[in-house]
Amino acid sequence: MPAHFEVQEDECIGCALCPERAPENLEMVDGGAVARVIAQPASLDEELACLEAADYCPLGALSVTTPEPSNEARPELGVAAAISS
Repeated sequence: MPAHFEVQEDECIGCALCPERAPENLEMVDGGAVARVIAQPASLDEELACLEAADYCPLGALSVTTPEPSNEARPELGVAAAISS
């Protein structure tokens, strides 16, 4: 599952570095005061661009959440684990 991105608006200083790195996914709003996510990444290239944007953020206002894989998402792993027990 791909990473999820969110702008922490109370920490964003409106430097515009993130939409420069990921224009398909981020934009400036409120007269350029803050950034916002307009679309979560739909491809690996977009995800890499968003990760770069998060890395360039001087205050870390672009948060990245990477979901943990689970056996529920992949039932075949649960079956293999049950068989080996």
